[in-house]
Amino acid sequence: MIYFILLAVVIIYLLILSRGNNDSTNVISMPSKLIILSLSALIIYIFSLSYDFSNALDYKKIHTKNLTVRENIKTIKENIPKLEARLLNSSDDFNGWLMLGKSYSILKNYNSASKAYEVAINLRPDNMDALREYILVLRSDSEVLNKDLIKKYFKIFINQTNEPQALLDLLSFSFNINDNLLAQETLVEIINHPKINNKNEYKKILTNLQDNSVNTNTILDLSVSSKDSFEGYFFMILKEKNINQPFAIKRIKANRGNISVKFTSDDFMLGQDIEVPNEFELVIKHSSVDRFSSDSKLVEVFKMNIDNYNDIRQEKLKITF
Repeated sequence: MIYFILLAVVIIYLLILSRGNNDSTNVISMPSKLIILSLSALIIYIFSLSYDFSNALDYKKIHTKNLTVRENIKTIKENIPKLEARLLNSSDDFNGWLMLGKSYSILKNYNSASKAYEVAINLRPDNMDALREYILVLRSDSEVLNKDLIKKYFKIFINQTNEPQALLDLLSFSFNINDNLLAQETLVEIINHPKINNKNEYKKILTNLQDNSVNTNTILDLSVSSKDSFEGYFFMILKEKNINQPFAIKRIKANRGNISVKFTSDDFMLGQDIEVPNEFELVIKHSSVDRFSSDSKLVEVFKMNIDNYNDIRQEKLKITF
């Protein structure tokens, strides 16, 4: 910017001098003009060296790409209702359900995306590309709450494809949900897979897990009963007071009558070695869908404070709402 200002000053100064009257004292000499023009050229040259024109081109490309992405998202949003209306009359359209799942996934509406993929997978259970995408959507939605489905479809995918990357992804998933047993089983498969290298590293990890096997003893035992009839699912949430992020979540089928619920370290969201706080809140929310997400429309049906966990950790808490 400073170069532009200096160049503008020089040009204005040159113009003023050039507009002098016939008085020779007001007319700039030719040598002076040449000096001024040379300085102007030098300023332009210095500016060209310091200015990164490639950044400007990169910015233009990024801006154009962002405009294209926004336009594509707008088109997807407009087409989803049309696609859903079409699928009402052709429920066996595999490609239609797959496209609907992809569309919702791009919009990061993973709950709706997973429902569409579920229909597609039921129509074509042998389509491994669709199954791979379904697993990714389930993981993006919630690895903890969808862990049973993710385990199920990971095993099907691996049995059908024997892909080494799928085993590595399953291992990563097992660590994310703190499933020590699944991690050990997956490590054994990785070590025995002919196309996976660095087996000594995986053997060390397996040995470490076996030597430090995580104790999954019950950390909270509940007996839950509801006076009213509910359909759908209950989400049992443990969280510290004044903190929105829960440290453990458990999903159970909503049934009338007594329900036995046991929280273990497998239900932790932040790692198995977390220390259960002595004071926390137990919150029960109800939803008609089986996934914990922004569009689940969760309704709180019960809440209680645990003021001294150490005193009740060995007891079975009875809860009625």
